[in-house]
This record gives sequence, structure tokens and C-alpha cells, in this order.
Amino acid sequence: MTREWLEKFATDFRWILRGQLYGLRTQWFWYLVFLSFSPLTFLFFLWLYGGAKSPEATLYIVTGSVANSAVTAAMLSLGQSIGSMRMQNALEYYASLPVSKLAFILAVATRGVLFAFPSSFVVLIIGAVAMGLPVAPAIGPTILVYFLSAYSLAGLGAVVGFYGRTPEAVGLATQIVQPFLVLFAPVYVPMAQLPAALRVVARYLPTTYVAEALRAAIAGSLGVRFWLDTGVIAAFTVAGLALAHARADWRVSGA
Repeated sequence: MTREWLEKFATDFRWILRGQLYGLRTQWFWYLVFLSFSPLTFLFFLWLYGGAKSPEATLYIVTGSVANSAVTAAMLSLGQSIGSMRMQNALEYYASLPVSKLAFILAVATRGVLFAFPSSFVVLIIGAVAMGLPVAPAIGPTILVYFLSAYSLAGLGAVVGFYGRTPEAVGLATQIVQPFLVLFAPVYVPMAQLPAALRVVARYLPTTYVAEALRAAIAGSLGVRFWLDTGVIAAFTVAGLALAHARADWRVSGA
């Protein structure tokens, strides 16, 4: 990679991301409300029905809701957005520009990550205040694992968006994948409480490692397990973005 290539890549990324975020100027409030609704619903439902019976259970509920928020914003909304872009032949527009496909993929993934952050922050603060969870995280590792987690889920959303045959199929797929990622993994409950079959399935879901790493970071418990989980999340991130890059066809956006 030459310096000229890196400068060109950074310029492409910056301008594509600005275009992706343009609609946020006037619609940010509704994005925040919509993307916070599902995780906050889970948070208060579990709290009202006695799910937070101990500090450990409270930690699971709050961090699980943060992970749920990242899934909703970074995976579901991004997958549906890419499906909509394909329907409108927007990929043909980007193909006509002298921009890097990798810069485009990272820009749309970053859009999903940035959309995920405000709703996840709201969920964490409300959960901590309402449920009395002492939030004293290791700031650096918490930020690292959050953004890696959001990118891993954004990469998955991009894969669904690019691989779906039609925008309708993409919409249905994201609606199915979202609860699967949240409810079939140890996001709100410990792994030991899942049925044996789901414990096997959970090992192949990114949300398993996202939730574990978030719990460790927020609790300030940064042992070997935390760094192993972080490494697995990074692997999911690379794999998801690579698959999305391979599928993003510049010539026929609906193929």
C-alpha cells in the first residue's frame, strides 16, 4: 500500500460516509427512537417481571440490551438500507464514481456503527440508572469491544443486504436473523441456562462473544477470556466485511 493509495482511500471513505450520513441531519431523533425501542422493551420487560434478582442478573440484562441495540442498529437497519440501495440502483451510481469498493463497504458499515452508538448509550445509561447497575468500566477496552462488536454486526448486515435476492427478501431475512442472534445466544442469560442444542449453536453466533466481552469490559474484568472474545469478534468483523466486499457487484446492483 503506497501513501497515495492510502490518501485516496481516506478521501473516498470520508466523502462516501458523509453522503451516507446526510439523512441523519433531519431524521436523527426518529432513528434514535426506533433503534432504542426494541432493546429498551426487553430491558424493562425483564426488569418488571423480576429478571434482575441479583447484580449478576442485572449485568446480563443491561449488557444484553446494549448488544440487542447494536444488533438492531448495526445489522438490521444496515441490511435493510443496502437492500433499498439495490432496489434504487444506487450501487450503479457508486460504480460510476472513481471510488474504491473497499472504501464504500467500510463507509456503509461505519454508518451502521455510528447509528448503533447513540441507542446503545441510551440503553446503557437508562439501564444503569433504573436498575442500579454500577457502571465503572475500563474505558479503553469498553470502547474497543463496543466498536469491534458493532462492526462485526454491521458486516453481517452488509452480507445479508448484498446476498439477498430482492429488497423484500433482505427485509424478511434481517427480521428473522435479529431475534435469532439475540435470543438463541447467551445474551440475556448465562450459557448454562440454554438448552444443550442452543449451547452448540451459540458458539457460532457473534452475539455470544459480543455479550461476553461487553459484560467483562463493563464489569472491569479483563482477563484472558476477554481478549479471546475480542479476538473472535475481530475475526467475525473481518469475515463479514470480506464477504460483503466480495458480493458488492459494481456492474449489476440487483444481481
